[in-house]
Amino acid sequence: MNKKGWLIYSEVDSVKNASFIRWLTEEAEEAGLGLELRYIERFAFGVTKNQLSLYYDKRQEPLPEFAVVRTIHPLFSQQLEKMGVKTFNSSFVSRVANDKAMTHQLLTGAGIPMMDTLFISPSLYRPESLPFDFPLIAKLASGRGGAQVYLAKNDQELSEALSTYPTQDWVIQKPAALPGRDVRVFVVEDQIVGAVLRSSDEDFRANFSLGGKAQFYELNAEQKALVHKVMSYFDIGMAGIDFLMEEDHSFIFNEVEDVVGSRTLSATSDINIAKIYIAHISRQLKEPESV
Repeated sequence: MNKKGWLIYSEVDSVKNASFIRWLTEEAEEAGLGLELRYIERFAFGVTKNQLSLYYDKRQEPLPEFAVVRTIHPLFSQQLEKMGVKTFNSSFVSRVANDKAMTHQLLTGAGIPMMDTLFISPSLYRPESLPFDFPLIAKLASGRGGAQVYLAKNDQELSEALSTYPTQDWVIQKPAALPGRDVRVFVVEDQIVGAVLRSSDEDFRANFSLGGKAQFYELNAEQKALVHKVMSYFDIGMAGIDFLMEEDHSFIFNEVEDVVGSRTLSATSDINIAKIYIAHISRQLKEPESV
């Protein structure tokens, strides 16, 4: 019998990612898994009669054995886990990877190079307390896809950036040596699937979604070792790990992308990351062998 799973998206993202949804669903069926699309907005969850509860369209229905959560909602993922549903990615990955400050805090001291970084709450920020010189990069800690990332050349520009999300945390960083260049490494479990060099000659951000270019990138042994070191801190199903670059092309850790898209990898290679991901999920769901 097929193991039942939910593929969870927001309604808006399900439209933008319709082809990837079909791809995952087809690969799941090929692997003997049932994967049904669910929309995060239609769930309600909490506690009913002193028990954890989950509703979809106001109904309680049998829970799946697993859920592929393609939206950012750590508390929801944790609710599924506490109710016995295996989640991909885990609630830990969802919570930490989607907070740039928490990610940098976790990895500090692990021998993973990263830019000098400050964690700032706008309500507590005072210009006279800033220990770094301009220019600086301001990033919303919960931002994704290159959005809410600003180059600030002075305090006024920094203050204007922070004012766009005045109640949320930010990270402030010194700029990388090669602006407009980064490498996204696609990983599944403990496997490096492939890497893509993203570049822009027009913007200090290299994101493909912002008009940047992409080409397949071959990692050297030192770069692979650094990727594996970052991976060791997360129970990754599928994710992207992004690195900035020094002038000698050595890597500087940037962030972990939890709900990673595969558009650049698909555009620059024939790697079937959906098949690899589903194979990982299938292995995780196998019952332990009887003794």
